[in-house]
Amino acid sequence: MTCSPKFVIFASFDEFTVPDFKTFNPDEKFMASSKPSTASRATSRRKRTPKSGLISVALLRDELEKALGQNDALIIPAILENFHKMTKSYPAEVSLTDFKKLSSQFLRQIERQFTHLPAGHAAAEIYPMMPLQQRHKERLQNLIETCRAAFERARIRASLTPGEKKEILQGMLRTRYLDARLKKFFVSNEVKLPDGSAFQGKGFRSMGQEAIYAAGLRLRRGKAYQKNGRYTGDYVAPMIRDLGLALAMGLQPYDVMAAQMGKPGRPTQGKDLHIGDFSIGILPPAAPIGISSGTTCGMGLALKGSEQVVINCNGDGGTSAGEWHEAINFAAVQKMPIVYILQNNQTALSTPTHEQFACSALAQKAAGYGIRGITIDGTDPEAVFAAVTEAAEACRRGEGPVIVELVCMRICGHAHHDDMLYFGREPDQFLEYPEIYEGGYIDSEKYAYWKQKDPIALYRNKLFDEKIITLAEYEKMVSGVEAEIEAAAQKVIEAAWPAENLAGSPVFVNGQSATHVELLQDRAYPFPELPTWNPGETVGLQTDAKGKTFWQAIVEALEEEMRRDPEVFILGEDVGGKYGNAFVILKSLLKEFGDRMLNTPMSESAIIGAATGAALLGKRPVAEIQFNDFVACGFNQLVNNTAKIYYRWEHSVPMTLRLPWGGLRQAGPYHSQNTEPWFYRTPGLKIVCPSTPIEAKGLLKAAIRDDNPVLFYEHIALYRAAGIKQALPPAADDFVLPMGTAHLKREGNDLSMITYGAYVHRCLAAAEQLEKEQGISCQVLDLRSL
Repeated sequence: MTCSPKFVIFASFDEFTVPDFKTFNPDEKFMASSKPSTASRATSRRKRTPKSGLISVALLRDELEKALGQNDALIIPAILENFHKMTKSYPAEVSLTDFKKLSSQFLRQIERQFTHLPAGHAAAEIYPMMPLQQRHKERLQNLIETCRAAFERARIRASLTPGEKKEILQGMLRTRYLDARLKKFFVSNEVKLPDGSAFQGKGFRSMGQEAIYAAGLRLRRGKAYQKNGRYTGDYVAPMIRDLGLALAMGLQPYDVMAAQMGKPGRPTQGKDLHIGDFSIGILPPAAPIGISSGTTCGMGLALKGSEQVVINCNGDGGTSAGEWHEAINFAAVQKMPIVYILQNNQTALSTPTHEQFACSALAQKAAGYGIRGITIDGTDPEAVFAAVTEAAEACRRGEGPVIVELVCMRICGHAHHDDMLYFGREPDQFLEYPEIYEGGYIDSEKYAYWKQKDPIALYRNKLFDEKIITLAEYEKMVSGVEAEIEAAAQKVIEAAWPAENLAGSPVFVNGQSATHVELLQDRAYPFPELPTWNPGETVGLQTDAKGKTFWQAIVEALEEEMRRDPEVFILGEDVGGKYGNAFVILKSLLKEFGDRMLNTPMSESAIIGAATGAALLGKRPVAEIQFNDFVACGFNQLVNNTAKIYYRWEHSVPMTLRLPWGGLRQAGPYHSQNTEPWFYRTPGLKIVCPSTPIEAKGLLKAAIRDDNPVLFYEHIALYRAAGIKQALPPAADDFVLPMGTAHLKREGNDLSMITYGAYVHRCLAAAEQLEKEQGISCQVLDLRSL
């Protein structure tokens, strides 16, 4: 068969600048005839497509063999022999009723076969407090769960409808054509900057990884979960190249292209190249890559018990980041409803997997966290669909996170500019798999293997075999996809550039826009009148020996806010249980609020990431860093993610981070630092630092109610300082001290001391001494908000 002219690569991309257009090979490429390849026919014979409502026993065996091969390869013969004996009495394709019966029988047989230990060994201790019997029971439960999940994947896969299969194929085509169109933007001069120069855009390629589209097929997505401005479906956190998953969730091609070309579009209106739309359940990615794993921890916390799930995506390189390990450990401990999809695409930019990790499969890491993991063919969309859907269902049942590793290959450079280095020269086609040349960094043997596993070509042939789609229907599908993508591209080309003042968009909810520095002589409007100093508070420091301490004020604020708002909760190291934080100041809250005081693993990154994610879903977390020195371990989460969210995509992050800080206690270099200067110049973070009990109570309540991330610095030396006790406003007064206001602690005419925190009291003492000894009148101004 000869393809018609409309099937030339980039048929509608008539100004494409790369030469040597090639038509599709009708036997192998997108526009193939209905005659599948030999390999495809062999596969079809081995795994016959069951009639509607029936499940293939061969498919059950296949799933079982693959799962056991990854987890318990040594016992495969014994288990498969039992399976063979048991299925002799069943037809080749079983009904759902018979499937349930077979599954139940098989799992009971596994339990009987492996339950008993040799006499006298059960009580043996294999390490302190771990008897052999208990460990054996755990392993048996893992084996049963492995088999159960394999059966479920087979059932789910068999449940795919013809309509869903067509959607998968169309979704993969949309992904490929959109990726190719973005590449055309990069190599052409279609988009012009206001000065007339060409703009290439910036984007990350996804060729070869289109099967990820199927992961979203049965997630709770779409308009049914968007009501009255509220989204109630599942959430996904795609990695930079998980374009297919974003499309499956409803992201439009225009918004993808607009983001990567810097044009106005959801979610960032040209301020960031990353794609996403939180209003339809897509968390926009952030860089570095591992950040989203922490954010989805908090989302998982917020969604526990709701039957909603979170899909967190990462790549083989991203799993080397400490933040990923910290987040997945926290998620496992709390049994969060998170599916971790790992796209093992053979290379992290240019670093091959054998230089990235030593295990043979990334899913093996799951055992180290006490959760399930499965490795599947990431080019088989039905396998992707079944594995992710099964894992999501397990999450909905409260079973905790699951790792799903998709083994595939990135058939392109890391980003558009990297294709030349990947292939050895700039490729001349972007819909088919290009040839590689000498000098390219990709492994040629791996490339040759994966070149035969184009997910689109293989799946198209499968649907031809199953008579789900005809060649004519397929050609119409391709034409429709191409037209859709090209129409979106033209819309991007014609779209105006974002207004310049968007660069100065507010970094806070209800914040002010930033303006550029102006030359005074060019100023077109007068300066505003200088405000008159009107503090509204009594000057000076009033203490009360019968009053309450600084730490008691903090506890009162937390107590009142947790009673007022059920969305407020506390998380951090040692804050819950029977302890009440490292300084034992929260212990009095445990009886009433113990279920909202969450102990976390020793991981500042996970604490901050989780607080951020929970805040995105409407919670008001009060996270604690045990000593402010340790916030350095969570710096990336705080500075590169939390602080930037509102500026990037205008979503509030109402979280408070409590930071016990400061010296004056002879505590050494790791428990005494002043870390607040690290964040002075970080847009998007508010910083408060009270010096008195009244201010501690009022400012903490204000911080918790604020819709922005607030760093609440509480000086440890003030916790139990008897000399600064004050009578606190009663709960009925609902006393809140506005942030952003300073307080004059002492009048003076000769010298001003500007300070905050515990040093306010040092300055007051110094001012008294100066006036007494030298007659110098000193003013002391307490900033309170930094």
